[in-house]
Amino acid sequence: MYPANYFGLFPPFPRHETVFVAMSFDPRFHQRWLEVISRGIRNVQVNGKNLEPVRVDARRISDSILTEVLSGVSTSRLFLADVTTLERVDGRPIRNGNVMYEVGIAHAVRLPEEVLLFRSDNDSLLFDVANVRVNTYSPEERPDEARALVSDSIIAALRELDLRRSLAVGRAAESLDFPSWWLLAETQSGKRVAHPEMKTMGQALGNAPRAAAIQRLLELGAVRTSYLTLTPEKYEALKDSTDADILTYECTEFGAAVFAEGIRRMGISAPNMVAVLEKEFQDKNAG
Repeated sequence: MYPANYFGLFPPFPRHETVFVAMSFDPRFHQRWLEVISRGIRNVQVNGKNLEPVRVDARRISDSILTEVLSGVSTSRLFLADVTTLERVDGRPIRNGNVMYEVGIAHAVRLPEEVLLFRSDNDSLLFDVANVRVNTYSPEERPDEARALVSDSIIAALRELDLRRSLAVGRAAESLDFPSWWLLAETQSGKRVAHPEMKTMGQALGNAPRAAAIQRLLELGAVRTSYLTLTPEKYEALKDSTDADILTYECTEFGAAVFAEGIRRMGISAPNMVAVLEKEFQDKNAG
């Protein structure tokens, strides 16, 4: 599958608790994979779980290898590549072409902090990556030191990403108008929010702010659409219905973070806010 087509199908989040590794399968690199890279990755925990190294063995004969690579690049927390020189031809260093191709994909679709490069040589780099940070390590000569460098680099990258997420969450919280924030608050009770009725002119006018709020939250990625599962019987009953009958919306992980930031700025707790909302829903239903 062509990378542009693949990445057009899948959102960038959520991430799995894995690190996708691109490296040569030459026997010379087997020990560094086992003792340095794999162990260095597993030494780091995210959300109470040890990160797991993942790589695709290109020696297998399979039409789905590229799809597996694209899946690993897109769903892992981080991308790590060993771009060490394999050999020299006429004095020029030759690096693994498959690895460099995967690095190019990662640079195209992932944040700079999410792509970690390592090498165990001092040869000149290709022009396109010469200005990219590449960590130099000695996995065979000093495995303990190299393993620690892998772990420390991952931890530093995760911290940078946490800071970036914090800034993104703050900006999103600041951008919400009241209808958008209140609708996001409604999703925190665990209930899906229904699409507003738009069958009459009065409904269209009265529900316009709510519909706009839903659109705003969808664009931010704070809520996602949930569709009613249609059976032939349900389809027959709903074929003349509106969006309100078949669409609901639920909070995403990003939306929950935006909500938490909003109430933090208000100085109230999330449980208290949810309790207020649940009481309002009960009063509305009772009325």
